[in-house]
Amino acid sequence: MNSLLGGNKVNRLEKENAQLHREVEDLNDQIERLHTDMQKMKDSHARELTRTNEQHQQEVSNLKRILDKAYKWFPSFKCFLNMERECLDCGFSEAQTDKLLHGQTVNYSGWLHSNEYRRNVLADNVAAQVIRDEKRNLFLYINQTPIAQWFKEQFRIGQSESQRKGIRR
Repeated sequence: MNSLLGGNKVNRLEKENAQLHREVEDLNDQIERLHTDMQKMKDSHARELTRTNEQHQQEVSNLKRILDKAYKWFPSFKCFLNMERECLDCGFSEAQTDKLLHGQTVNYSGWLHSNEYRRNVLADNVAAQVIRDEKRNLFLYINQTPIAQWFKEQFRIGQSESQRKGIRR
């Protein structure tokens, strides 16, 4: 009778079925372990990120504290930083800016940018210099003219129409 119903075949299919169920269980267990491992890694990453952010904030606080001390101990330090930014914004290179901040005159040819007028002007062999006034403030001069005034002259701002007609660019 077993041979009529294919008993060996049924037994073999039942064994294969049982084996497949075990493999599915094993795979489900592996998936569960992977999910657990992923969650542990996410938690670890979140802790590390929090620790790094806290460390970064501490370093920023320390740098701010040091900078505040530098401003307090060296009042002109902030003026130098502002003048450095102004020189760089105008178009001077780092090396030229360094020379200017050391009181040296820099001969310059190239484009200079005015943040006030949001325009560029071509400077041809001009002499740039940073000068201190009696109150120890720093000012950028182009050809012995304050840069704001120099830009006005270059853009012909404030000149009447008759003054502009005689001048060619």
